Amino acid sequence: MPELPEVESIKKIVSPIFIGQKLIKYSINDERTNRFNSKIPNNLGVLLDISRKGKVLDFTFEDYSILFHLGMSGRIEINCKITKHTRAEFKFNHDYLLFDDIRKFGYIKITSNDLKDIHLQMIGPDILELSIKNKRNILEKAKKSKVTIKNFLLNQKNMSGLGNIYVNEVLFKAKINPLSITEKLNQNHWNDIFLYSKKVLTSAIKNNGTTLNDMTYFLPNGDYGSNQNFLNVYNKNNCNKCKNNIDKLYIDNRSSYVCKKCQFLVN
Repeated sequence: MPELPEVESIKKIVSPIFIGQKLIKYSINDERTNRFNSKIPNNLGVLLDISRKGKVLDFTFEDYSILFHLGMSGRIEINCKITKHTRAEFKFNHDYLLFDDIRKFGYIKITSNDLKDIHLQMIGPDILELSIKNKRNILEKAKKSKVTIKNFLLNQKNMSGLGNIYVNEVLFKAKINPLSITEKLNQNHWNDIFLYSKKVLTSAIKNNGTTLNDMTYFLPNGDYGSNQNFLNVYNKNNCNKCKNNIDKLYIDNRSSYVCKKCQFLVN
């Protein structure tokens, strides 16, 4: 968290504000947030575009790009006061952008545009933009994978964008128990995973993402997401479909929610 829908929702708000503005000065004040940078340029010029791959926001300038990964608790804020959790400041000619991160799992990487693709290729294809070839490659990996389907989907090297909340939701829709071993899934299972990944994430984007009870995630304009009102299984006590009790279990220390009546263990 934030996952693809939250990052896409942020992108929709910051794009019309900052694209076309000149970056006057910036500073990254936290060593961990700055961990992937060795030497950073002073002058980046005018922001030309903002795009996204998976959970990564890409601010593109003429020669360089700034990549933001929000980690567990990262936030983009516009024209707000600096707090003890502010890790970086970006002053444009009309507005300024802050990067706040309570837990400091996020990062900011500044890279030349020539080298940017090398970094972005380290993560898998965006889950909302999978080509036929992408899907074929994912299936080939899956046939050789003995990890749970929950862990396979969370691994950003396989495909990017899904995090803990939405993996729970996708597997519920696909009627697959998260403890199912990936190599056991067949083509029909994967057809459902691809289908519901797109449906679940697209719906969440329309709802501006999910704001949980800790209220960590909110949009740069101060609004909260509303997708928490439409979750089927994540953080629920009873199944919305059959009213059966939802079991909460942990897979590699990540909370997982499953309705054993609606979701089947593939073996």
